[in-house]
Amino acid sequence: MSRTQLAKQALEKSLEVREEYGYDFRSPLCVYELADRAGVKVQFVNDVSMEGVYAALAKPTVLLSSLRPLTRRAFTCGHELGHHFFGHGSTIDELKDDLKNTTFLPDEFLADTFAGFLLLPAQGVKRAFSTRGLAVTTATPEGIYQVASSFGVGYETIIGHLQYSLRYISAPRANILRRSTLPQVRERILGFATQCPLVIADRHHALGTLDAEVGTLVLLPAGATTDSAHIAPFEDTRNGTVFRALRPGLARVSIPGGTWGVIVRVSRKDYAGLARYRHLEETEGD
Repeated sequence: MSRTQLAKQALEKSLEVREEYGYDFRSPLCVYELADRAGVKVQFVNDVSMEGVYAALAKPTVLLSSLRPLTRRAFTCGHELGHHFFGHGSTIDELKDDLKNTTFLPDEFLADTFAGFLLLPAQGVKRAFSTRGLAVTTATPEGIYQVASSFGVGYETIIGHLQYSLRYISAPRANILRRSTLPQVRERILGFATQCPLVIADRHHALGTLDAEVGTLVLLPAGATTDSAHIAPFEDTRNGTVFRALRPGLARVSIPGGTWGVIVRVSRKDYAGLARYRHLEETEGD
Protein backbone atom coordinates (compact mmCIF):
# COMPACT_ATOMS: atom_id res chain seq x y z
CA MET A 1 0.00 0.00 0.00
CA SER A 2 1.34 3.44 -0.94
CA ARG A 3 1.98 6.28 1.51
CA THR A 4 -0.92 8.19 -0.02
CA GLN A 5 -3.29 5.28 0.61
CA LEU A 6 -2.01 4.88 4.17
CA ALA A 7 -2.42 8.61 4.81
CA LYS A 8 -6.01 8.41 3.56
CA GLN A 9 -6.65 5.56 6.00
CA ALA A 10 -5.10 7.57 8.82
CA LEU A 11 -7.27 10.61 8.05
CA GLU A 12 -10.46 8.55 7.89
CA LYS A 13 -9.65 6.77 11.15
CA SER A 14 -8.91 10.05 12.94
CA LEU A 15 -12.32 11.40 11.93
CA GLU A 16 -14.04 8.16 12.98
CA VAL A 17 -12.35 8.29 16.39
CA ARG A 18 -13.24 11.95 16.94
CA GLU A 19 -16.87 11.28 16.07
CA GLU A 20 -17.11 8.10 18.16
CA TYR A 21 -15.72 9.72 21.31
CA GLY A 22 -17.60 13.01 21.14
CA TYR A 23 -15.16 15.43 19.49
CA ASP A 24 -15.93 17.69 16.54
CA PHE A 25 -13.68 17.88 13.49
CA ARG A 26 -12.16 21.30 14.13
CA SER A 27 -11.31 21.73 17.81
CA PRO A 28 -8.15 20.85 19.74
CA LEU A 29 -8.50 17.90 22.11
CA CYS A 30 -6.70 16.49 25.13
CA VAL A 31 -5.25 13.19 23.96
CA TYR A 32 -5.17 11.79 27.52
CA GLU A 33 -8.88 12.52 27.93
CA LEU A 34 -9.50 10.69 24.64
CA ALA A 35 -7.54 7.69 25.91
CA ASP A 36 -9.71 7.62 29.04
CA ARG A 37 -12.88 7.71 26.95
CA ALA A 38 -11.53 4.89 24.78
CA GLY A 39 -10.70 2.73 27.81
CA VAL A 40 -6.94 2.92 27.28
CA LYS A 41 -4.75 3.35 30.38
CA VAL A 42 -1.93 5.87 29.94
CA GLN A 43 1.04 5.81 32.29
CA PHE A 44 4.19 7.93 32.39
CA VAL A 45 7.47 6.18 33.22
CA ASN A 46 11.00 7.47 33.92
CA ASP A 47 12.54 5.69 30.94
CA VAL A 48 14.91 7.54 28.66
CA SER A 49 15.32 4.67 26.19
CA MET A 50 11.98 4.88 24.39
CA GLU A 51 9.27 7.22 23.15
CA GLY A 52 6.31 5.03 23.99
CA VAL A 53 4.86 1.55 24.27
CA TYR A 54 1.45 0.19 23.36
CA ALA A 55 0.51 -3.01 25.19
CA ALA A 56 -2.51 -4.78 23.71
CA LEU A 57 -3.64 -6.25 27.03
CA ALA A 58 -7.12 -6.99 28.39
CA LYS A 59 -6.86 -3.40 29.62
CA PRO A 60 -5.03 -1.68 26.72
CA THR A 61 -2.12 0.33 28.08
CA VAL A 62 0.12 3.08 26.75
CA LEU A 63 3.47 3.82 28.42
CA LEU A 64 5.12 7.18 27.74
CA SER A 65 8.56 8.41 28.71
CA SER A 66 8.15 11.32 31.13
CA LEU A 67 11.68 12.41 30.21
CA ARG A 68 10.62 13.54 26.74
CA PRO A 69 9.29 17.08 26.11
CA LEU A 70 5.68 17.73 27.10
CA THR A 71 4.47 18.27 23.53
CA ARG A 72 6.36 15.20 22.32
CA ARG A 73 4.57 13.06 24.90
CA ALA A 74 1.17 14.21 23.66
CA PHE A 75 2.03 13.33 20.07
CA THR A 76 3.50 9.98 21.09
CA CYS A 77 0.30 9.21 22.98
CA GLY A 78 -1.64 9.92 19.78
CA HIS A 79 0.77 7.64 17.91
CA GLU A 80 0.29 4.77 20.39
CA LEU A 81 -3.48 5.26 20.22
CA GLY A 82 -3.08 4.85 16.47
CA HIS A 83 -1.62 1.39 17.04
CA HIS A 84 -4.59 0.69 19.33
CA PHE A 85 -7.32 1.84 16.96
CA PHE A 86 -5.74 0.08 13.96
CA GLY A 87 -5.32 -3.16 15.92
CA HIS A 88 -1.58 -3.41 15.36
CA GLY A 89 -0.91 -5.33 18.55
CA SER A 90 1.76 -4.54 21.13
CA THR A 91 4.55 -2.24 19.95
CA ILE A 92 7.64 -0.54 21.35
CA ASP A 93 8.62 2.77 19.77
CA GLU A 94 12.25 3.74 20.18
CA LEU A 95 13.48 7.31 20.49
CA LYS A 96 12.82 9.19 17.25
CA ASP A 97 16.42 10.43 17.25
CA ASP A 98 17.52 6.79 16.98
CA LEU A 99 15.33 6.01 13.97
CA LYS A 100 17.04 8.10 11.29
CA ASN A 101 17.78 6.33 8.02
CA THR A 102 15.70 3.28 8.94
CA THR A 103 13.52 1.40 6.48
CA PHE A 104 9.92 2.42 5.86
CA LEU A 105 7.53 0.78 8.34
CA PRO A 106 3.89 1.04 7.17
CA ASP A 107 2.37 0.59 10.64
CA GLU A 108 4.62 3.29 12.11
CA PHE A 109 3.82 5.66 9.25
CA LEU A 110 0.11 4.96 9.73
CA ALA A 111 0.25 5.61 13.49
CA ASP A 112 2.32 8.78 13.04
CA THR A 113 0.01 10.17 10.36
CA PHE A 114 -3.06 9.25 12.41
CA ALA A 115 -1.66 11.17 15.39
CA GLY A 116 -1.10 14.21 13.19
CA PHE A 117 -4.64 14.24 11.82
CA LEU A 118 -6.10 13.48 15.25
CA LEU A 119 -4.32 16.30 17.06
CA LEU A 120 -4.19 18.75 14.14
CA PRO A 121 -7.43 18.36 12.14
CA ALA A 122 -7.47 20.30 8.86
CA GLN A 123 -10.52 22.41 9.75
CA GLY A 124 -9.09 23.26 13.14
CA VAL A 125 -5.70 24.23 11.73
CA LYS A 126 -7.30 26.55 9.17
CA ARG A 127 -9.42 28.18 11.86
CA ALA A 128 -6.48 28.55 14.25
CA PHE A 129 -4.52 30.53 11.68
CA SER A 130 -7.44 32.62 10.43
CA THR A 131 -8.70 33.66 13.89
CA ARG A 132 -5.21 34.94 14.66
CA GLY A 133 -5.02 36.87 11.40
CA LEU A 134 -2.27 34.61 10.08
CA ALA A 135 -1.83 33.13 6.61
CA VAL A 136 -0.54 29.59 6.89
CA THR A 137 1.78 30.01 3.88
CA THR A 138 3.50 33.13 5.24
CA ALA A 139 3.20 32.82 9.03
CA THR A 140 6.39 33.54 10.94
CA PRO A 141 8.04 30.92 13.16
CA GLU A 142 6.54 32.78 16.14
CA GLY A 143 3.05 32.47 14.65
CA ILE A 144 3.60 28.79 13.88
CA TYR A 145 4.75 28.19 17.47
CA GLN A 146 1.67 29.99 18.80
CA VAL A 147 -0.68 27.81 16.76
CA ALA A 148 1.23 24.64 17.69
CA SER A 149 0.86 25.51 21.38
CA SER A 150 -2.89 25.95 20.96
CA PHE A 151 -3.07 22.28 19.89
CA GLY A 152 -0.56 21.04 22.47
CA VAL A 153 1.97 19.88 19.88
CA GLY A 154 5.55 20.86 19.12
CA TYR A 155 6.98 23.32 16.61
CA GLU A 156 8.62 20.64 14.45
CA THR A 157 5.48 18.50 14.60
CA ILE A 158 3.17 21.15 13.18
CA ILE A 159 5.65 22.08 10.44
CA GLY A 160 5.86 18.45 9.33
CA HIS A 161 2.07 18.11 9.39
CA LEU A 162 1.57 21.31 7.39
CA GLN A 163 4.10 20.14 4.82
CA TYR A 164 3.52 16.42 4.41
CA SER A 165 -0.04 15.62 5.53
CA LEU A 166 -2.05 18.79 4.91
CA ARG A 167 0.23 20.10 2.15
CA TYR A 168 -0.47 23.68 3.15
CA ILE A 169 3.18 24.75 2.87
CA SER A 170 5.92 23.91 0.39
CA ALA A 171 9.16 22.12 1.19
CA PRO A 172 11.21 25.34 0.77
CA ARG A 173 8.89 27.18 3.18
CA ALA A 174 9.07 24.33 5.70
CA ASN A 175 12.86 24.37 5.50
CA ILE A 176 12.92 28.12 6.16
CA LEU A 177 10.77 27.60 9.27
CA ARG A 178 13.01 24.78 10.49
CA ARG A 179 16.05 27.06 10.39
CA SER A 180 14.66 28.87 13.43
CA THR A 181 15.61 26.88 16.53
CA LEU A 182 13.28 26.62 19.52
CA PRO A 183 15.48 28.88 21.71
CA GLN A 184 15.45 31.50 18.94
CA VAL A 185 11.68 31.35 18.53
CA ARG A 186 11.09 31.53 22.28
CA GLU A 187 13.39 34.54 22.56
CA ARG A 188 11.57 36.40 19.78
CA ILE A 189 8.20 35.69 21.41
CA LEU A 190 9.26 36.59 24.95
CA GLY A 191 11.83 39.29 24.31
CA PHE A 192 14.41 37.48 26.45
CA ALA A 193 16.46 34.31 26.13
CA THR A 194 15.47 31.21 28.09
CA GLN A 195 16.08 27.49 28.06
CA CYS A 196 12.76 26.85 29.83
CA PRO A 197 9.91 25.23 27.90
CA LEU A 198 7.21 27.69 26.84
CA VAL A 199 3.47 27.11 26.40
CA ILE A 200 1.01 29.73 25.20
CA ALA A 201 -2.71 30.35 25.65
CA ASP A 202 -3.68 33.51 23.80
CA ARG A 203 -7.10 35.15 23.49
CA HIS A 204 -8.01 32.70 20.71
CA HIS A 205 -7.11 29.57 22.70
CA ALA A 206 -9.94 27.14 21.91
CA LEU A 207 -9.29 24.51 24.59
CA GLY A 208 -10.33 25.26 28.14
CA THR A 209 -7.10 23.85 29.54
CA LEU A 210 -3.37 24.29 29.04
CA ASP A 211 -0.85 21.68 30.20
CA ALA A 212 2.47 22.66 31.78
CA GLU A 213 5.17 21.19 34.00
CA VAL A 214 6.90 22.68 37.01
CA GLY A 215 9.50 25.09 35.59
CA THR A 216 7.57 25.77 32.37
CA LEU A 217 6.97 29.36 31.31
CA VAL A 218 3.32 30.10 30.51
CA LEU A 219 2.51 33.07 28.25
CA LEU A 220 -1.01 34.40 28.79
CA PRO A 221 -2.81 37.53 27.55
CA ALA A 222 -1.98 40.86 29.18
CA GLY A 223 -4.20 41.38 32.22
CA ALA A 224 -4.53 37.67 33.01
CA THR A 225 -4.71 37.00 36.75
CA THR A 226 -5.01 34.02 39.08
CA ASP A 227 -5.42 33.41 42.79
CA SER A 228 -3.62 30.09 42.47
CA ALA A 229 -0.24 29.38 44.03
CA HIS A 230 0.57 26.83 41.30
CA ILE A 231 1.73 29.50 38.86
CA ALA A 232 3.12 32.98 39.51
CA PRO A 233 3.68 36.10 37.39
CA PHE A 234 7.22 36.17 36.05
CA GLU A 235 7.48 39.04 33.56
CA ASP A 236 5.32 41.35 31.46
CA THR A 237 6.16 41.35 27.75
CA ARG A 238 4.77 42.98 24.62
CA ASN A 239 2.97 39.71 23.83
CA GLY A 240 1.37 39.25 27.24
CA THR A 241 2.18 38.23 30.78
CA VAL A 242 4.61 35.40 31.42
CA PHE A 243 3.89 33.13 34.38
CA ARG A 244 6.11 30.38 35.75
CA ALA A 245 4.68 27.00 36.77
CA LEU A 246 5.73 26.46 40.40
CA ARG A 247 3.97 23.38 41.76
CA PRO A 248 1.53 20.66 40.63
CA GLY A 249 -2.17 21.45 40.57
CA LEU A 250 -4.81 23.43 38.71
CA ALA A 251 -4.58 27.19 38.25
CA ARG A 252 -7.72 28.99 37.09
CA VAL A 253 -6.79 32.08 35.11
CA SER A 254 -9.08 34.84 33.85
CA ILE A 255 -9.07 38.44 32.71
CA PRO A 256 -11.12 40.65 35.07
CA GLY A 257 -14.22 42.00 33.37
CA GLY A 258 -13.83 39.67 30.39
CA THR A 259 -15.05 36.25 29.27
CA TRP A 260 -11.64 34.74 28.54
CA GLY A 261 -10.34 32.05 30.85
CA VAL A 262 -8.21 28.93 30.96
CA ILE A 263 -7.19 26.29 33.49
CA VAL A 264 -3.43 25.79 33.57
CA ARG A 265 -2.80 22.18 34.61
CA VAL A 266 0.64 21.83 36.15
CA SER A 267 2.30 18.45 36.64
CA ARG A 268 5.54 17.76 38.47
CA LYS A 269 8.62 17.56 36.26
CA ASP A 270 9.42 14.02 35.09
CA TYR A 271 6.17 12.80 36.66
CA ALA A 272 5.80 9.02 36.79
CA GLY A 273 2.33 7.55 37.24
CA LEU A 274 -1.09 7.44 35.63
CA ALA A 275 -1.81 10.30 33.24
CA ARG A 276 -5.13 11.05 34.91
CA TYR A 277 -3.35 11.89 38.17
CA ARG A 278 -0.55 14.01 36.70
CA HIS A 279 -1.96 17.29 38.03
CA LEU A 280 -2.69 16.20 41.59
CA GLU A 281 -1.34 18.62 44.15
CA GLU A 282 1.62 17.46 46.18
CA THR A 283 1.04 16.68 49.85
CA GLU A 284 3.52 16.72 52.70
CA GLY A 285 5.96 13.88 52.29
CA ASP A 286 5.80 13.83 48.46
